Amino acid sequence: MVSIAALSIVRERNVGTTELFRVSPLSAGEILFGKYLSFMLFGALITALLAVLMVYVLNVPMLGRWENFALVMASLLFTSLGVGFVISLLSDTDTQAVQATMILLLASVFFSGFIMSLDMLIPAVRALSWALPTTYGIVMLRDIFLRGEPPDLLVLGGLTAIGVALAVIAWWLMRRLVSTE
Repeated sequence: MVSIAALSIVRERNVGTTELFRVSPLSAGEILFGKYLSFMLFGALITALLAVLMVYVLNVPMLGRWENFALVMASLLFTSLGVGFVISLLSDTDTQAVQATMILLLASVFFSGFIMSLDMLIPAVRALSWALPTTYGIVMLRDIFLRGEPPDLLVLGGLTAIGVALAVIAWWLMRRLVSTE
């Protein structure tokens, strides 16, 4: 979802669609809300399909509740879209957006607990890992799927807070883009 969001606004700017936003009666918040809503629905569909395949085809155990899974995934999708929109609004070209997304992907793979436990990382890198939405997702989904535990509310709150902060930053950047240039 980060990649899709990262390419969405930068492509609109390069094609000239943002000129239409300037003359339309839509505010920056309304434009972003529409993008968030459509991408969240698209991401939810993909997530549901992958979860069903994981559990019923690959036989990955699901010991937790599906409601907890949906809550964590909604927060993770929201935060990932925020990252992507901020990247898109800060990038001038598709290439810059893709490069920033790939750097984030590599950091997420190596520092989020996906390859090795967070306990094995030095404290400075461990602190950096908690700036990545993937870390929150891995920790909470592991608890839900494999331990049958509900998500830790502190971890879920941290992920949601990052998502809200990114949404505010994206709104501010979008407002600047639509009103000037």
